[in-house]
Amino acid sequence: MKNLLIKSAIASGVVLSLATVSRPVMAASFAVSIENAGVQNAQLSNLVNANVQTFDAQTQGYSATGFQWNDGTKNIGSYQNTLVMNAEQYGGAGGTGKYFDVDTNRSGNGQKVSTLNLTTPQSYFGLWWSAGDASNVLTFLSQGQVVYSMTTADVVNYIAKLSNKDSYYGNPNSAFLNQDNGEPFAFINFYDVGGTFDQVQFTNIGGTGFESDNHTVATSYKSITGNIVTQAVPESSSLLGVFAIGFVGAASVMIRQVKKKSVLQLS
Repeated sequence: MKNLLIKSAIASGVVLSLATVSRPVMAASFAVSIENAGVQNAQLSNLVNANVQTFDAQTQGYSATGFQWNDGTKNIGSYQNTLVMNAEQYGGAGGTGKYFDVDTNRSGNGQKVSTLNLTTPQSYFGLWWSAGDASNVLTFLSQGQVVYSMTTADVVNYIAKLSNKDSYYGNPNSAFLNQDNGEPFAFINFYDVGGTFDQVQFTNIGGTGFESDNHTVATSYKSITGNIVTQAVPESSSLLGVFAIGFVGAASVMIRQVKKKSVLQLS
């Protein structure tokens, strides 16, 4: 029994150490939601230190070097390998201005990935996803490590199950009302509930485009809003911590039982 207790104590220490230092690269700690049909902006009152990129001030066309995202004298970040388009049936919040796109054909440069590098780590990202399809991928990174990735097929499938799914299809803006009615339009929220990210990659894995607008970032948020597409789940490191606590608890019970038995024997 003594040897068993020693082994249990050693194992408990090892598990606790792992629980302390283990944190997976792919931390499935994001909650994803969409706003009601027709909504094209984030709920700014729910966000802390929020900034919005509308792309309206950017030069139309493709740029390998991209552009800086500034709010006055404050630098929010920078975009690389960008394609900015004028509002049309496929994009442009409000039906005016410009929007962001990732499109191999339109760019003329085989553009498949565009990157947003953030100056300060953020815990929220949102975008108006227009002319949506299942071939768009958003990847979030922190210090070069992927922390979350999602294909918009999840959003397409979620909308398809809604009783009001038809209200998400077709451009909702008066200038292009109901055009491109074979594709969904929705504002998507990404909440990092387990940490922060400092880079977002936009990838188009098909022959279509990845159109979006009103990119919104925030250092924090008050609550998770919208219609939940993907629930945040505990990280494996957290689960390991729970396991470790249970393991140590079991070992403690064993020790108490041995002590109790020893006292009875002495009596």
